[in-house]
Amino acid sequence: MHLKSIIPFCLLTLVLTTTAIAADLADFQRHFRILPQPQKIELLSGKGLLPSALRGVYLFNVGERPVMSGALASLPLRKNGGEGIITLRLREDLAVPSDEGYVLEVSGGQVSIQGRQAAGLFYGIQTLIQLIEDATDQQIEIPACRITDYPEIAYRAIHLDMKHHLETGHYYYSIIDRLANIKVNAIIIEFEDKLRYRKAPVVGAANAISIEEFAAISRYAQERHIEISPLVQGLGHASFILKHEEYKKLRDDPASDWVFDPLHPGTYDLQFALYEDAIKATPYSKYLHVGGDEVGSLGKSELSKKSGMKPLELQMYWLKKVTDFALAHDRIPIFWDDMVFKLADLYQTTYDDKMPAAKVEELWKNNQATLDKNVTLFPKNCVYMRWNYDTPAIPGNRRAIDWYKAHNLKVMAATSAQPIYPMLPRNRSNFNPIKDYCSLTSEKKMDGILCTAWDDCSVHFETIWRGIYDFGLFSWNYEDISEPQAHTLFRQRFYSPAMADASMDFQNALEDALPFWETALLKEGDRDNYHKDFKLVDLPDPAKPGAWSAAYKSKIEGAKKAVEKYTAIKGKIKKAQEVSSRNQYALAVMEQINELQIYSAMQLLLLEQYDNAAKGTRKTSLAQVKTFTENFEKLRAQFENVYGETRILGNPEGYQLDSNFHHHLANGTNNTDWMYVYELAMNKKVEEWMSHQLLTND
Repeated sequence: MHLKSIIPFCLLTLVLTTTAIAADLADFQRHFRILPQPQKIELLSGKGLLPSALRGVYLFNVGERPVMSGALASLPLRKNGGEGIITLRLREDLAVPSDEGYVLEVSGGQVSIQGRQAAGLFYGIQTLIQLIEDATDQQIEIPACRITDYPEIAYRAIHLDMKHHLETGHYYYSIIDRLANIKVNAIIIEFEDKLRYRKAPVVGAANAISIEEFAAISRYAQERHIEISPLVQGLGHASFILKHEEYKKLRDDPASDWVFDPLHPGTYDLQFALYEDAIKATPYSKYLHVGGDEVGSLGKSELSKKSGMKPLELQMYWLKKVTDFALAHDRIPIFWDDMVFKLADLYQTTYDDKMPAAKVEELWKNNQATLDKNVTLFPKNCVYMRWNYDTPAIPGNRRAIDWYKAHNLKVMAATSAQPIYPMLPRNRSNFNPIKDYCSLTSEKKMDGILCTAWDDCSVHFETIWRGIYDFGLFSWNYEDISEPQAHTLFRQRFYSPAMADASMDFQNALEDALPFWETALLKEGDRDNYHKDFKLVDLPDPAKPGAWSAAYKSKIEGAKKAVEKYTAIKGKIKKAQEVSSRNQYALAVMEQINELQIYSAMQLLLLEQYDNAAKGTRKTSLAQVKTFTENFEKLRAQFENVYGETRILGNPEGYQLDSNFHHHLANGTNNTDWMYVYELAMNKKVEEWMSHQLLTND
């Protein structure tokens, strides 16, 4: 772990409850892993603090006690500071460059936290909570120290996508608590049809959350210095609205439910009604995210054709209308900006890292004029969200950011902890893109950064936390640390110090195991989308022993390696369950993912066993295939039992699926069959195959 500066004033030997450690740089780094990392830590001389010695909170000049959790929640208020007391003090002249900054000092057996504003005090408390967790878990004392801290990026938001599923109510509160602890200060909630809209009730699903219910969640977040802003998709991504019969007249393309007609007056009547309800559900927000991305071939409606307006003009006409609405309702609009560059033939430069630098320069030289001459169409009071989930540091993306800056337009970054992967995020939780875009956001002094978590494949939120912790780490205080270093921080913070060692990592191994699961049962294809038509592997022909095994040799070899990986992962998760002091539920989720992902490999190996069985043993081998296949329902039930602790599984009766062109995996069925689309198809094929084999003699 690298900190900007740790200044040891004095190296002491501390007498601890069970363990003695020297209060030097190496020991502090090894025992206390704060996430995000503070800007500055100084080790002081004198007495530190045993968490068990805390006995109260003194509000020096703080009108209301800040929200506390964990070991601090039950501490009573005291009338004075002193040993065992946490003293909270507001100081407008505190030498930190942000209202979220704080100075925390542990000395003489007591704690002092100072902040310019309430947010600073709150974040100082979060750091103290982490110190207490590490000290308690390791049965050691918190050394005397002073921590001076503040964020480098002011707006640090997480995206919650409710597109295809709802969480149980309590889980949203749990998410907020964990985000607050790592100093994330905003959420952009993508409602889609999971809000019970009053002004357009047909849009909200039957199980949608009420406006009042979500306003209560928003208030809970606001008390923890997290601002929740709504995202209601508009112009494009409108299938959850335009799929309904009464709104088909508002389509830009009558054959598609994807895009609104930007020139139909009814478009704005409906969108504004949805916005108004979303604003009521998020009463503490300053932003309104209006969507606007991936529109495609805009301009197919009769009104658009008659207007003679070009696609970029139509896009900006819509953006101007919704911007005016947002500003009239005291909200700043945020707009996904890909169409800006697509319609100027510059989009590929913003994401293609294989494009030569000379080609990037040529395209910008030739096509930037399209942007420049239309810049008057760009609303000045809108925030343009420059999203790039894979290659944010490439020259074309930098050029796009610089173009906004040169024209005095507000621009935010958007990275992702879960772009679109089934079961579990990949690429080490998308570590490098998150790290790179946080660095770029700070360097370019952008207006904030969002970390998305897309619901297209509806992975469990517990699987996304590692990427979110990476985001919290780099968006608060960017340091050029490696993935192993960052994930050591994560494991200690999320689970316990006993998980910090690299040998305890299981998530990387699980990421590496999943690619085989994705395609194990297929001749071709993948699981990123829901495929109604696909080709499963063939099954053994009893008349040709060994032929199947020869034909699928590579699949069988992959299955054997998958079993080895599964066994290692299973052992690591079991060990983690024994030593972790926090977030056991996340481990239960990971355990079930491991059990499900190995099913396909085991099925292939049983089929290989049957294919190569000696005469006289084939019926026994076939019975094993039969038993294994029949047990899938038990595996599924256990998987859904764990997921169901925090998730509402399946859609309500009569729910109308979107008919969008993305064919999202989670949009495949109203029940949970989409989660096992290839397993269920293969099981059906195996059952039909077995019925024929059982009729033959061995």
